[in-house]
Amino acid sequence: MRKPSITITTAKAIITPDYTLIKSHSKYQLPSRFQKLDADSPERSTVVKLFYRRFMRLKPFISNVKMVKDTYRDYVRYKFMKENYELKRYLVFNPDGLRSKIKLELLSNTKCCERILPVTEMQRTLEFVLKSCSYLPETKAQKWDIARDNTYCRQILKNLLTMQYEKYRSILHRGIGHDELDVKFSHLKTTSSPLTKLNKTEKKKIPLFKVFSDFDTTLIYLNETLGTRL
Repeated sequence: MRKPSITITTAKAIITPDYTLIKSHSKYQLPSRFQKLDADSPERSTVVKLFYRRFMRLKPFISNVKMVKDTYRDYVRYKFMKENYELKRYLVFNPDGLRSKIKLELLSNTKCCERILPVTEMQRTLEFVLKSCSYLPETKAQKWDIARDNTYCRQILKNLLTMQYEKYRSILHRGIGHDELDVKFSHLKTTSSPLTKLNKTEKKKIPLFKVFSDFDTTLIYLNETLGTRL
């Protein structure tokens, strides 16, 4: 027998057994004076902190499930502190035969603090996550297409966090190192390399790497389409 569905509505949010959805966005948006900064602005560190705080403020609204919220928190930390997105993007758009060894070394050795802050992409990503946490009834009177857009954002974010959780599980239980998946992006390299160039250990990882490679490739293309940095 299914549990009764209970919905709690407040001035700022709507709470269901599955989600806590934001109704008011003002405290989660970036101050207007920061929204049009140049990528190399001297206020870079301030803007990074502002973005980071706003993404973290959204954690309670991502899901009512602790595991999902924890995965979101860890993913945001990774995105801000460790991810080399330009390297990941380069590996996706340049098949193995077209990659430059010098370019790879340059991208791989770029420190996090030296990377350009993509303010526009970050702003769009924040808006995407806000949409995924936002409530709007799917009725004709309430602009069904906008409500459906929010639902799509929520579903995409859910899938992203599910895949990220699977990466964490692989690191913990399947003998795959954190550096392989989230630093060196070995799954994007191995799946495009001829089998003859791979050792026995690498060949065993191919099925799992293929799943992560397909997902990350799709995610990069989605970011290119939406102008985001999911």
